[in-house]
Amino acid sequence: MMRGTRKSTLMTPDPYHTPGYCGYCPQFKYQIGETFGRTTSQLLTTSSVASSGRPVLSDIVPQPRPPKDGRRALITARCLNLGDQKLCDEMVPNYTGYIPKGEHYFGKPYADTCLSAIADFQSDQLKHHRKIRDLRTIADLQKGKEVPPELLSKDTLITTKYRTPLQSITIKPKAYYSPNVLQHSLSPYVMSYDDPKKFLMSGYTGFVPRARGQMGMGYPLLTNKALCEFTDESDRLKRVKDLPVVVERPVIKIVDTKPIYLKDSGQVPHYTGHVPGKKFRYGMTFGYSTQNAMPKKALTV
Repeated sequence: MMRGTRKSTLMTPDPYHTPGYCGYCPQFKYQIGETFGRTTSQLLTTSSVASSGRPVLSDIVPQPRPPKDGRRALITARCLNLGDQKLCDEMVPNYTGYIPKGEHYFGKPYADTCLSAIADFQSDQLKHHRKIRDLRTIADLQKGKEVPPELLSKDTLITTKYRTPLQSITIKPKAYYSPNVLQHSLSPYVMSYDDPKKFLMSGYTGFVPRARGQMGMGYPLLTNKALCEFTDESDRLKRVKDLPVVVERPVIKIVDTKPIYLKDSGQVPHYTGHVPGKKFRYGMTFGYSTQNAMPKKALTV
């Protein structure tokens, strides 16, 4: 209790400690026979016990409320725009809800921490809404719509030099060639027949067209002949596309085509294409069973 005037003869004179006080009181353990309040009152007022002369408790004086700062103004505007809000400028301690950006502020009382965190969060929200508004204003300007003059202030920094709909621009992509890697001028597939580099290096594991029918040669020579045959066939097919097609019902004749099934000759072993009638032939080698696979009428085409 604080020092003050005595209010009644029935009450313990001030100053004294209320029952339940757990602080230190000098010489208290040597006093018996009186109540806790009267004992502590005598000990606090007697001159025989050394004390500082200052009371433990001080008078409670209400502190004036500080004026509103920028943080409180942001939060107040938030509450006015969004209605009833749990996040306000006077947060009650022990609130267990989530405080946005509260983890970035520490070392201050709970109320001041919440005030700074909520004001920072509200500032980010205002910047986000301002950017969305600017994007909508730019879209309206590009479409030729009229925009209110307050949206074109210096604070928005809105600039646009295009009008919608935008015209499409076709850009032809160019092949990228690294300057640090050795580049080949031409692929072996498109080289001429007499080019000495028209072959694939030994160890190449990719597919080589027309190489299955070549055997008994080194890999470079084998791939050279296979590529020459493939190039010759590709050129022939290109020429066939430009030739006129003569339609004689029910047969279509095309000049200068290479048949798949040769007359009086069988297919090379391990041929994986379709052979007409092969599944009905038994007891013969693959070469004999594929001779004259196509009917005679088809072979005359």
